[in-house]
Amino acid sequence: MTIAVYGKRIDAEFAEATRNLFAALEKYRVNVLIYLPLLDYIKSNLLYTPNISGTFSTTQDLKETDIIISLGGDGTFLDSIALVQDLGIPIMGINLGRLGFLATTSIPEIGNSIDLLMASKYTIEKRSMLQFISDSRLFDPFPYALNDMVVRNSISGLLHVKTYINGDYLSTYWADGLIIATPTGSTAYSLSVGGPILTPNLSAFVLSAIAPHHLTVRPLVIPDDSLIELEVSGRDEELIVSLDSRNIRIPQPVKLMLKKAPFNANVVCLKGTTFYRTIRNKLLWGMDKRN
Repeated sequence: MTIAVYGKRIDAEFAEATRNLFAALEKYRVNVLIYLPLLDYIKSNLLYTPNISGTFSTTQDLKETDIIISLGGDGTFLDSIALVQDLGIPIMGINLGRLGFLATTSIPEIGNSIDLLMASKYTIEKRSMLQFISDSRLFDPFPYALNDMVVRNSISGLLHVKTYINGDYLSTYWADGLIIATPTGSTAYSLSVGGPILTPNLSAFVLSAIAPHHLTVRPLVIPDDSLIELEVSGRDEELIVSLDSRNIRIPQPVKLMLKKAPFNANVVCLKGTTFYRTIRNKLLWGMDKRN
């Protein structure tokens, strides 16, 4: 079995947790690969050299990998999705950040989580993704997002986002921006602007306006087999388009298209971990002292 460990910077306060992870993996004598920039960072800053089988730097280096462990926060988890691309390698997240909604394993649970992983006490959740389509091949080589696509003004002022679903005119949003979120992304930026929470297994997307200048606009849930077309214009010369944590500036006006990606992200769900437990523990959903 080959396990790859991906991460970026590891703060000194997480040095012991990092050692514990590699010690837990070493106990099972699996092949362990580590992201080369992460290895260099650990050696230089944590003064520690883990016992590993090799390193990786690109997507092609991961073709024989069985599991990827994302070591960091939710942002690191999203970056690991972009690294895996369409290889279908399951990803398990260990949270060294704050919320840890995607990276669900906490530091005290590292040893037990590796035990569960090695005992195959987990399931694979298939998470749908968005595909961004443009003539200029923006975001290549990976024009996909696990969480969301966001379009917003680069400075200030309202955007006009004329929106079509499968060629049928929906509305023109007058807002600071628009979020198109997957079920996974429904608990991220979309949630903070009043969007609904979707369970990960739903075949749907949610459209949520950012600070809409309307009295009648609300978030909208649509089937994920829809083709979404946006005609975006505003006062600024440029606007910002984001796919998860990746941002680009493009001239406006512009036409954008989105649809469901032809592949899923595979997320490791360890025994005892459920979506409903996660939203209770991480978002304090439904917390009431009477319960």
